[in-house]
Amino acid sequence: MNQENDQELNGVNNDNRNERDHLEGFNPSAAHRFDYTLQDNENRENYKNEAKLVDYGTNWFPICGVSAVCFPEQQLPMKFDEDEQELYDRLVASARANGFVVLFPSDIRECDTLPYVATLSKVVQANPQTFSMELMGVHRCKVLSYNLENGEAFVQLLPEVEIPALLPKHLPKYSRRYSMYERRSLATRITGYPFDSLRDISRNQAEQCCLELKGMIGEEILQQALNRGLTYFSYFISQQIFSNRETEYSLLKEDSANTRIAAALKYCKVSIGKCRRCFAPIFLNENIMRLPEQTMTHVIAHGFVHKITLLSSITNYVRASAPSYEFTWFPDYAWIIIQCVGCHQHLGWEYMSMTREPQRFFGIQREGVQFENDIAEERDDDNSDPTESSDSLSDEESD
Repeated sequence: MNQENDQELNGVNNDNRNERDHLEGFNPSAAHRFDYTLQDNENRENYKNEAKLVDYGTNWFPICGVSAVCFPEQQLPMKFDEDEQELYDRLVASARANGFVVLFPSDIRECDTLPYVATLSKVVQANPQTFSMELMGVHRCKVLSYNLENGEAFVQLLPEVEIPALLPKHLPKYSRRYSMYERRSLATRITGYPFDSLRDISRNQAEQCCLELKGMIGEEILQQALNRGLTYFSYFISQQIFSNRETEYSLLKEDSANTRIAAALKYCKVSIGKCRRCFAPIFLNENIMRLPEQTMTHVIAHGFVHKITLLSSITNYVRASAPSYEFTWFPDYAWIIIQCVGCHQHLGWEYMSMTREPQRFFGIQREGVQFENDIAEERDDDNSDPTESSDSLSDEESD
């Protein structure tokens, strides 16, 4: 009986079939990767958008809701159904005209009310035959109004800053000829706010982010992102955090790179991942892994965008489908849908290969998992009911 429970906890089917047996009858040569980047498609159209954008400038652009949060400098795959051809054609027409596309997360309630923050993006390439395209986030913007008939939004560009925008408000006019370092020091003396040390604080926080994520992303990639400046790094690290779209959207709204890095830091370290519905433990921090040239964001054939975390092993799951190579995100790997063993919440996919290493790993879709980190646990401990502690202490004393 205990052996059966152990097998169920580790997601092993009761029929005790060997992992390789699941792949019998499947031809790896039939596998093909869903071409969301369109790298090998001869029919793709490539676009170069060289239009200049001005902070706080306003204009009308086509708008499109997506099942993801898109940050500046982030590549986002998209796939449209045939009944969405009108929207697809509108976005491609904007790309051909050297225009932009406004992307907003369609499942964030805050985006139901004007104004709200979104991402101005450009179409990099598209394939009209498959209604697929790849976009690149360019700039944060604020959606001010709609023209529903034309499917457009009137937006205002938001500036990118590495220090709080309130710095000039506290400086006398004669300080304009000072260097930035001198202006920060003067503002610190006037207000008491640590403008002069803010960059060092943010740099230290960025290095902490790198330390926590190097096992998943790779130290070299993180260092390259950090070398491109705090603004770029703040968006890069926001794409990697262990959290859901609501948290990602809150990071997109941050008005400076400094505050964005500080807010993202607490999500960079995960102690445990639990099922979002029944809170069954699924994985630990040491289970997180990385593959060469991996990408975090994928799109399925039906157009839904998934952001996944790769894991070497997980617990409390069951398989919910047969293995399939169709539209696999990882060449030569068959995928199997997996669910929570307790509540059947969709967790993600199990990947298996007969020809590659590792032969088996898991891709957990982040919307199905509740991430918990050390900071959150410490905060919960600090906010715990003191009467509970005193009661437990009294019980111990009485014993």
